Amino acid sequence: MKKLDYYLSLDYPILIRKMKRDEAGTDEPRYIAQIPLIKGLLAEGETRQAALANLEHVKRLAFELMLKQGKEIPEPVFEDDLKAVA
Repeated sequence: MKKLDYYLSLDYPILIRKMKRDEAGTDEPRYIAQIPLIKGLLAEGETRQAALANLEHVKRLAFELMLKQGKEIPEPVFEDDLKAVA
């Protein structure tokens, strides 16, 4: 089984979006950063940078737990990887 550092070094595609006011529950701007490849892996922050930093922390915790439980961690696949297989 691959180690935590291996998965943390992978370049997962990240989606960042600004939350709507009613969704955030505040007048202050909030952002959500998520890794769509891994269900439920998301974090929020007051800025894009804060959301990304929080996502890195959540990703580490999630990957540690998944490895401890023996669950498979999906690896990102990029267009260049697909061309190499074809």
